[in-house]
Amino acid sequence: MVVLRDFRANRRPAMARRPRDMMKTMREQAGFLASVEATIRRYDMLNDGDTVVVGVSGGPDSVALLHTLASLAANRSLRLVVAHLNHKLRGIAADQEAAFVRTLAARSGLPGEIRSQGAAKFAVEQRLSLQEAARTMRYAFYDEVASKYSAGKIALGHHGDDNAESVLIHLLRGTGPLGLTGIPPVRNGRIIRPLMGVTRRQILAFLRRGGFEYMQDRSNADVKYLRNRIRQELLPHLRERYNPNIVSALNRLSSILRDEENFWNETVEQIFQDLLLEQAPGRVTLPISGVANLHPALRHRLVRHVILSVKGDLRRLACVHVEAVDRLVQASASSGHLDLPSGVKVIRDRQEISFFSELPEEIVSFEYDIPGIQTTLIKEIGVVLRLSQCHSSEAPHPKTLPPMTALFDLAAVTFPLKARSLKPGDRFRPLGMGGLQKVKSFFINQKVPRSERKRCPILLSREKIIWVGGYRTDDSVKITEKTERILKAELLPG
Repeated sequence: MVVLRDFRANRRPAMARRPRDMMKTMREQAGFLASVEATIRRYDMLNDGDTVVVGVSGGPDSVALLHTLASLAANRSLRLVVAHLNHKLRGIAADQEAAFVRTLAARSGLPGEIRSQGAAKFAVEQRLSLQEAARTMRYAFYDEVASKYSAGKIALGHHGDDNAESVLIHLLRGTGPLGLTGIPPVRNGRIIRPLMGVTRRQILAFLRRGGFEYMQDRSNADVKYLRNRIRQELLPHLRERYNPNIVSALNRLSSILRDEENFWNETVEQIFQDLLLEQAPGRVTLPISGVANLHPALRHRLVRHVILSVKGDLRRLACVHVEAVDRLVQASASSGHLDLPSGVKVIRDRQEISFFSELPEEIVSFEYDIPGIQTTLIKEIGVVLRLSQCHSSEAPHPKTLPPMTALFDLAAVTFPLKARSLKPGDRFRPLGMGGLQKVKSFFINQKVPRSERKRCPILLSREKIIWVGGYRTDDSVKITEKTERILKAELLPG
């Protein structure tokens, strides 16, 4: 372990200790390390030989984390890398912290990555709060350092009190069960928090007993921030008047709910897969009937699960947003849309509901002349139109054809043909129906989603629609008993 002696920081002056006191101190330090080791084992945070980026701000929590991991490093063959990002928000104090961490890393014999990067400008550019901008930059910096050193883990100094504070913050905001799970000890198998099993008091005692120096961030005393008010006012009040073990109680609550959330996540994932109609990057489509028939609690969880899948996170998503989606599902109207935070769009189109991380781009209109029997790539929609001909005796029965294949009486077709996108006012006489019908009305009756209508190729002969590609041929080109030669059209993936 490293003890700094000549840096301006909080430290306890060295005092002569009796052997009995020294033994007690050693036992207490060993007990602290054992608690951290137990948390590491419980959540399978580290493997022998891991390279670990340790986020060190210079404050007591991160300094205790670094010393703790340094004590455990030899037995686990860990390679530690110190990372510190100066957000340039607190002037000389922030510069002193950066210098302190640089010195700490050097005296510990560890590589140190120290960087200065202003968060204020980034917050304005990205339209984020200052705290959110700083957090985003910090994690991006840790990822960069991890990549540089091929580190599989990033260790942060959050502890039991931090978790209890987070639970109370979410509770005061009216959170659902997920918010009460608090800070995850492990996130994505990469972000680890080995101090989650100890409290702030235990950390300060560990530093005091070891004579370890650390810096104190004065902004942590500013009660204009909700977390600081909870830390300095609410938690002490609850501890004194209601439950002296309030931190342990809140951590126990979050642990129980975390296990239950893991169970529900698995359940909702199975429901999601069962209902899924379409999934692409940034887009998911589900059936209205399947979602509406779920219990309200499952519907709400499913909505969150879907938004997570299209957006990548749930930041800024509140209960009011989930409830708005639920109302859209339950509404009697067959269509509607919602704009959710961070650019998420929800569109109901009759019996389908789609979630987008951003609205899909309009399909570019297309038009292709087809002079004869050939194969044509319609690149705008990624489809190949393949034409071929055969004798009526060789043709398959129309009822056995897949949806993307159609047969026409070749004598009723005149080349050149034209394949184009849908246009307003398009009409045709659907096979088996008595009269002309707008293609739009046909799509509505067939419950074709709007997103698919623009992707549907329309095949024409002499400027007359003979096929709404993939759906229905026109009655004028149907096969009869007199048909001798047949034109076969197939839509294939391009």
